[in-house]
Amino acid sequence: MFYGKPGRKCFAAILLALLLILGLAACGGTDRPPDDGTAAPPALQGVFSAEQGSFTFNGDGRSITLNLTGELARASGLPEGESRGTFVFLFRNEEWRYDKAESFRVTIGDKSWQFRNAPGQTNETSLAVYLTEGSEPVVFRKED
Repeated sequence: MFYGKPGRKCFAAILLALLLILGLAACGGTDRPPDDGTAAPPALQGVFSAEQGSFTFNGDGRSITLNLTGELARASGLPEGESRGTFVFLFRNEEWRYDKAESFRVTIGDKSWQFRNAPGQTNETSLAVYLTEGSEPVVFRKED
């Protein structure tokens, strides 16, 4: 039974309990996209082109050749023209399959740029990424 006015210790204990509950609820989110039970897609391979340039995936899941136009090179800080480097698709900073990834990071030498991926639009024949915040995704299509 509670008698008298609640003290500071009681108020602090209630506040601490609420903060703990909120903290646990915030941590309850998923760190992975939902698993739809499908097999991982094959490694990207071939040349994917758009007006802004091209990405050539060498099929090994790591190495890439870029050929960027001036506009995309300036926006990303990556070199204009042809350059070689590495890539990775990420979900919450963990390497992930490209069709479910949140981002696509390209590294050329000591420069990296992380594009926001468009899951559901990136697949074996299309690489769909957002070049700027709030824009529509640019789709780089695989050449035959």
